[in-house]
Amino acid sequence: MNELEKIYTEEDLFPREVTSWEERGYGILFFNEENRDSYDSNHAIIFKEKVSDVAQVLKDIVSFYSEKGIHSSIYQSIRDEGYFEEIKSELFACGFESWTESQKYMVLTAENTIVPSPKVDVQRVSEWDEAYAVEIFEKAEEPWEIDVARRVLGNSNTLFFVAFYQGNPVGMTYGHIRDGICRVDYLLVSKECRNMGVGRALIHSFVEYCHTNQIQNCYLWPDGETAERIYYEAGFRHVETRLAGRASYIGNRRSNT
Repeated sequence: MNELEKIYTEEDLFPREVTSWEERGYGILFFNEENRDSYDSNHAIIFKEKVSDVAQVLKDIVSFYSEKGIHSSIYQSIRDEGYFEEIKSELFACGFESWTESQKYMVLTAENTIVPSPKVDVQRVSEWDEAYAVEIFEKAEEPWEIDVARRVLGNSNTLFFVAFYQGNPVGMTYGHIRDGICRVDYLLVSKECRNMGVGRALIHSFVEYCHTNQIQNCYLWPDGETAERIYYEAGFRHVETRLAGRASYIGNRRSNT
């Protein structure tokens, strides 16, 4: 398996770091009944080569999440590009709306050219502080990520960095290492502190830590052009764009096709 294939395998399975899961013959069901609003924590991933009866798989997924009071969402394996288009009518017939999203994969291969702001102090942390929840996640209006971040910080393979401005936490980024692959999982900055160099300072520290500790095969996919520019400055380079399939349950219905 080449390094890019290892990256795609980790991209499929990374929710193991943040939530509970159950394996099925066709894939994995990720769930967290205490944090139903987190997409990463609550979705099924299915693998084309393991699905023999699409309708039965979809029925099982809906039943599983309904019993837990969680909205049913399905992710296509990143290596099964085009699969959800193939089964679009079956997804529709079983009550799912489906679509595709472009994901640009970037790998850390170049020099880090970011010059971090001297006003932003970035520290690697290993213990949770409730100030992170209030000052970063709530002020960024993403409270559903608090439980996820708190949980990953308890994992031994997590790299977690917090940015401080005038002594207050204003941003964070974290990632994890598994099977020789390092995934940058999340970057978040308080809304009132954006455009102040906080994101750049965080990624600079993350990348420098990887270089210093000889952590190889570090990757991410950028959420928007601004983030992509920051990652490019840090040394990440685009290697491939994949179409990620997604499906969301909106209710029982009959297909008209």
